[in-house]
Amino acid sequence: MRILAILDRPETAMFTLETASGLADRLNGPEIRVLCPQPAGDPDFQSPDEGLPTHEEKSRFAHDISTRVEALRNAFDRWAAPAGQSHGARWVEIAGDIRKVVAREAMAADMTVLSRPRSGDADHVTLAFSAALYDARAAVVVAPLQHHQTVGAHPVIAWHPAPNLERAMAAARPLLESASRVTVIIGESRENEQPDPPFVDALRQRGIPVTVDRFIIASANVGEEIRTRALAAGGDLLVMGAYSRPHFIEWLFGGPTRDILAHGTLPILTHH
Repeated sequence: MRILAILDRPETAMFTLETASGLADRLNGPEIRVLCPQPAGDPDFQSPDEGLPTHEEKSRFAHDISTRVEALRNAFDRWAAPAGQSHGARWVEIAGDIRKVVAREAMAADMTVLSRPRSGDADHVTLAFSAALYDARAAVVVAPLQHHQTVGAHPVIAWHPAPNLERAMAAARPLLESASRVTVIIGESRENEQPDPPFVDALRQRGIPVTVDRFIIASANVGEEIRTRALAAGGDLLVMGAYSRPHFIEWLFGGPTRDILAHGTLPILTHH
């Protein structure tokens, strides 16, 4: 198994690396490939109508890239000193079309860890996220903006029958089958509307305690309800499906479930 960690912003790099390391701890130490993708050219000058950059603009672009890469490499070195060597961590820099580079790398990985997108992110951040989740159709783990002691010891599944959740759960299977416990959260329009998912019994037969937590959907703010219940359960990884681009990006940046990421939350394993 191979984990790909994508570093795009110095301020979130350590959370991304810690999440990748936490996953590797649960998966018996697979290789972590740490990718620092860089644009080959200034995105402000990508078409003929935008003209050619001046010498000063070229110099400023090169300086901005080198400053960011240096900060990311410093974060990697600080993390790798105590943690990275045990996971065979490897630093990789690739310049080119960010979307193509990340999609190619994510296709070759079993899990891709990225920082949480935020409104106002630079193009290279949103391009990397879209490339991994939508172009590569990879299993993506969105790192939180805070430290977590473990990742995947107690997965919480936001259950809603859908192909994208099935793919997310297939990627999470090694974590589910080695978990200390699993919580399944089911939002329903009426009580016991859905039976327990079949995997609940399968995990219990393996000796893994599984709690099914049901709630009646009383408002549009389902995300806050899931967040509250997942944290109250003591979970350390939220498994959920990703939907179409507009819906999922809205989910990350705002919309009716904005609070699930606006406050303290968990790493999120998802799949388109």
